[in-house]
Amino acid sequence: MRTVLLGFEPRPRQHLYVHSSIQVLHTIAWTTPLEDAWKLNFAACAPNELRHGGAGYVLREHHGIFKAARAEPLSNDFSLLEAKLVALELGLHEAIVQGIDYLEVEGHSANAIELAFNEDAPLTPSIEFIVNKCRKLLQAFRLVKFHPVAECANRAAIKVAEMATNEAETQYWTMEPPAEVATILVEDMIGYWEVAYY
Repeated sequence: MRTVLLGFEPRPRQHLYVHSSIQVLHTIAWTTPLEDAWKLNFAACAPNELRHGGAGYVLREHHGIFKAARAEPLSNDFSLLEAKLVALELGLHEAIVQGIDYLEVEGHSANAIELAFNEDAPLTPSIEFIVNKCRKLLQAFRLVKFHPVAECANRAAIKVAEMATNEAETQYWTMEPPAEVATILVEDMIGYWEVAYY
């Protein structure tokens, strides 16, 4: 197994336009993974006084076609970093089940990516078990590329993680995502508009 850290490139394509004195930003978040790899996006939400924590991932094939997603409710004793590592571990497991050899992993948590990628990263006792599970799962792939991204390129996984915070049980989808996630996946490919604030 070979791992590669891509850094923050490639980035989503963003273009700023002015319309009636209002600046709007058009973002195409999807970046095609290299070497026909599938793409795994992962995210998590920390618990608060109104909800429990949640972990989520979205798995897409090389051309952006949805393959699987999971929303995993987590108890309140998980830190945000632990929750992100759980999301990564669940996503890696799903990619193995799907029979993937080449994988590009995206998340907006450089810390979680660093822990999974870097064998020399110092581990606290609270995360050591889950990090070691992630590292063991990584051995199943021929090539894994890690790609830290901005939140705008991880919206689908963020939405799935948010959905987990409102659920009592695990939600799992294959071949057809829930409607709110499907909308984001389409916007990732064709772009979405938002008012730009500076």
